[in-house]
Amino acid sequence: MSEQKKKIILAIVLASVAIILLGGVSLSFFPAQQTPKSNSEPGSILQYPNQPLASGGNGNLELTMTLDKTSYSLGEPVNLTLTITNISSQTINFTHTGLDFDFQVYNGTNNVVYQWSNFQAIPQFIAIEPLPAGDSISANFTWLQTCNFNAQVQGEPVSSGTYNIIGQTGPTYGIQTTPIQITINIGGNFNA
Repeated sequence: MSEQKKKIILAIVLASVAIILLGGVSLSFFPAQQTPKSNSEPGSILQYPNQPLASGGNGNLELTMTLDKTSYSLGEPVNLTLTITNISSQTINFTHTGLDFDFQVYNGTNNVVYQWSNFQAIPQFIAIEPLPAGDSISANFTWLQTCNFNAQVQGEPVSSGTYNIIGQTGPTYGIQTTPIQITINIGGNFNA
């Protein structure tokens, strides 16, 4: 293994550890033969029954967001997965930064109430990794139904209602998904 590859792998490992420690995010790397597929579309992610899915892309890369459901009890954690897949027919050089993924939550009046990267200590680095055709990189996130759009409301719980979640890549690629609408109910889950 070349010295440059060793340095890239070390940078990715260190960055992954930093991200996990800083924000409860877990990263996964899927080679093409292990990426779950649905039908024959390149880079498509397996959608389990009743699991909401949204996506967006830039021609070579597709960002996919899945949630565990669309109806939550007030205060119940919202789990989501963001996956970026090389949907081109050739290996690309994927640029990892301290912010590969992000997501925003909008309330019913279309105002941002939460953005994962707000008030996070984001490591500053750049690492280039070959991403073969069909391979994916994923991260899992949890939104605890709190606000963080400014320091005065950081950590305050949201109220019941309808919210839209949009997945994003960091600024390097600028891809975002279409929104997934969720409902937060006071007295339990409905249509979970």
